[in-house]
Amino acid sequence: MIIKLTDKKLLKLWGQAVIERAGFKCEYPDCNVHYTQLHPHHLYSRRYVTMRYNLDAGISLCPYHHTMGGLSAHHDPDFKSVLVATGVRTEEFFDRLREERNRIQKNTAAWKLECYKKLSHYL
Repeated sequence: MIIKLTDKKLLKLWGQAVIERAGFKCEYPDCNVHYTQLHPHHLYSRRYVTMRYNLDAGISLCPYHHTMGGLSAHHDPDFKSVLVATGVRTEEFFDRLREERNRIQKNTAAWKLECYKKLSHYL
């Protein structure tokens, strides 16, 4: 069976994997917002091919901490610093992620297949 791996399919799988890896909860420090829906968020823009389907580049957030609140990932310029200060992620983690982000990678069919294989156990 041949699967056509589109960006849409891979991003959906990536999002499911990010949320599952987080234990189906918001990873924002001490989040006590009770939403039934969770959003996967890219810590670095998905325009970087190496970040697009990278499980480490994602964090699971409730809608409030993703886009709605003043301290949300899309509104707070210090969002990553908060994650480091509270121990959700480390400086070393972000250093490694930045190195990977800066690596040149084309979004080829072979790259998509490699990413699919890494994420497929979350199916």
